Amino acid sequence: MIIASHRARRRLAAAAPIVILMLLWALFFWRILTPVPADRLTFQQGDFTLQFLAYRQLAYRQLAAGRFPVIEECLYSGHPFQADPQSQVLYPPVLAAMLIGRALGWAEYPLRALEWEVMLHVLLAAIGMYGFLRVAGNEPGRPPLHRVAALIGAVAYGFGGFMTGYAMLQTAILQTAAWLPLVLLAIRRLATRQRWVPAAALLAVLVFFAFTAGHPQTLLFVAYTGAVAFAFWLWQARRGERRAALLKQGLTRGGVAALLAVGLSAAQLIPTLSFMLASTRASLTFDQAGRGFALHDIALVALTGVINIWQPIYVGIAPLALAGVAIFAAARAPDRRRDAWLWVAAGLGALVLSFGANAIGFDLAYLLAPGYRQFQAQERHAVIVTFALCALAAYGADVLLRPMRPRARWKLQRAARWLGLWGAIAFSGLIGLLIAQRLAGESVQATLSTIADKLALIVLGLLGTAALFAWRARLGATPRWLWGSALLGLVVFDLFGANRYTATQPPADPFPPNPLIAPIGPTQRPNGYSRVYNHFGLPLNGACIAGLNEVGGGSPIVLRAYKSLLDNAPEDVMVKLLNARHAVTWRGAMETPEGVMIPWFLLARDTFEGKEASTYRLDWEPQTFNGAWIPRQITAAPSEAAMYDRMRTPGFDPFAEAIFINPLDEWLRRGANGSAAIEGKSPGYVKVAVNADAPALLVVSEAYHWNWVALLNGQAVRPVAVNGALLGVPIPAGAFSVEFSYRPLDLYAGTAVSAITAIVMALMVGRASGQQVGKSTSRQVSRSGSVES
Repeated sequence: MIIASHRARRRLAAAAPIVILMLLWALFFWRILTPVPADRLTFQQGDFTLQFLAYRQLAYRQLAAGRFPVIEECLYSGHPFQADPQSQVLYPPVLAAMLIGRALGWAEYPLRALEWEVMLHVLLAAIGMYGFLRVAGNEPGRPPLHRVAALIGAVAYGFGGFMTGYAMLQTAILQTAAWLPLVLLAIRRLATRQRWVPAAALLAVLVFFAFTAGHPQTLLFVAYTGAVAFAFWLWQARRGERRAALLKQGLTRGGVAALLAVGLSAAQLIPTLSFMLASTRASLTFDQAGRGFALHDIALVALTGVINIWQPIYVGIAPLALAGVAIFAAARAPDRRRDAWLWVAAGLGALVLSFGANAIGFDLAYLLAPGYRQFQAQERHAVIVTFALCALAAYGADVLLRPMRPRARWKLQRAARWLGLWGAIAFSGLIGLLIAQRLAGESVQATLSTIADKLALIVLGLLGTAALFAWRARLGATPRWLWGSALLGLVVFDLFGANRYTATQPPADPFPPNPLIAPIGPTQRPNGYSRVYNHFGLPLNGACIAGLNEVGGGSPIVLRAYKSLLDNAPEDVMVKLLNARHAVTWRGAMETPEGVMIPWFLLARDTFEGKEASTYRLDWEPQTFNGAWIPRQITAAPSEAAMYDRMRTPGFDPFAEAIFINPLDEWLRRGANGSAAIEGKSPGYVKVAVNADAPALLVVSEAYHWNWVALLNGQAVRPVAVNGALLGVPIPAGAFSVEFSYRPLDLYAGTAVSAITAIVMALMVGRASGQQVGKSTSRQVSRSGSVES
């Protein structure tokens, strides 16, 4: 009975922190969770709705229609949707939500579902961080990290400025970063456990989740941090071994885990990699990749909402002070908490890289580190900076929650005095600001009031931390857990006050009726396959959400050849090649930069982002054109620049002449008289009726991608890129139909690799478990034999 009661208390103690995190999560998001309309908030519109909710709805429409969304017709004249990592269609939580929604009969993917996605991933980040700190913080020969200390680190990570700010509106960043603590926990097990195969399999599964979550840049940061941590933990666990043996262990364990992770992620990795290599992100210039924090943004570690609307490296004043305690304690006793130096190094390294081209460290990463030429916005390194600060904060809290010697108490008392002094200085500055606000004109009063509110948060943080440090230095019979609870309360007060409304707004229709889109109804479309040219007149993906096809789209990653066509082809040629029959633009007429007037008819006029915008019907000839043609002349161009120069030639007819860059001689002889018309079209499928008097070239107004296959008389033919970026195929003479099908061979190959990897991984884990059971049985038999003898 006593044993059962003891076990119950242990389970309750183990479950209590998770319950506390869930209650804090509900408190943080209560205004989004509440059913009371007057109290409700939602996440800020912008990329959250126009990009990620839009992509959810586009994917859900195809799934509801019985198709897997490998391609999206309404974006970029045919966008490889699944290969685009931000579509997240293979991410298990997203896919599960869509399948549940289909079973429940959702008409569209709702905003409420995306809100839940974001909130649950914040909870996952907090719980994962707690698990990491409790388990990974358990060094040999030392007690595990105190539960309250781990709770402080988890709260700081889950509800700090990074996870609850900009990242919540960029769901791919948030959902990838949420897996960081669990990925590092698996890496720790891989480096330190004797039975490392299950840890390698677990790591592969977690990497699969993190990769399909849709932000390769964040995963790149996780991978580099994990590699450094793995090397450190392996060295720490096997310091007595020779270097050769240590290197062999590292290569074996790390190599197997990496192969399993890559293989399991192949279903997303192979399509994404092939897409990115052919995209605008294949390689960025140093200036493009080097954007990051300004050097003065270092103030964001303590100052919120003044120099930047976001506070991505703010983890709270008290956690910042606790991180200092951890560093000081590690410096005084290096053997007590070696991990502190790992996170000091990781945090400082990430901070330097977060400045991008504003600091010298990024130059080395750009030149030497694979992956850094493909991504921009280096301030996203903040995820590693905040993780390191939160881990150090937990270590610092753990130091203060353990018994302290008199000298350590004295030093803590000194630290409390210094914090109190800085708090008094900050309070004096606050008084000065309030006086200046009363004396200032109305134009600056609001700004000074905002600064004063943020400074007040610093004052409360400094004075509160000083008081708690002084209390801990003189702590007598008061239980340490009570002091720790007060410290946790201060952290919650600070972070919730600073962050709970950073990324929220009152509820609003994410896609309200748009008077600029409304006139483009069925009666205004000359055929069913035309597109809308959005020229700074519609929200991101606005026409696509309304059920119209767009020339462009909202993805930050686009096929380079297609983007080049949009940027370099003369506008009057481009709208014909892409069958754009409507334009929504800020311009007062459809005169192109080249001075050509595209025939237009005004359908609507309204405002977009505070500026006047107009919707035009484009009445260029032929009116009966519906997206397929047979050019009479095939022209060769030695380069892409020469091709666009040819298009700028006065009188150039894109339907009479097709251009190839360095074509085969056989293609140049395919100019012929003929006709073509699209008979049917759906995402990933086009059927064209053709009639040519000689071997010819068929061109379709669809973005070229290597996954397209053309069927001619039952035989598959690989299409070619015409005019740099459009879909074309050589055809024989005669009258017949050509069917184009989008066959995602990269997805098929990746899925096969993932399936094989999953089977191999299961066999490896099963074999390792069997060997362990066999060893245990042998030991039991050996002990039995010894007793009998």
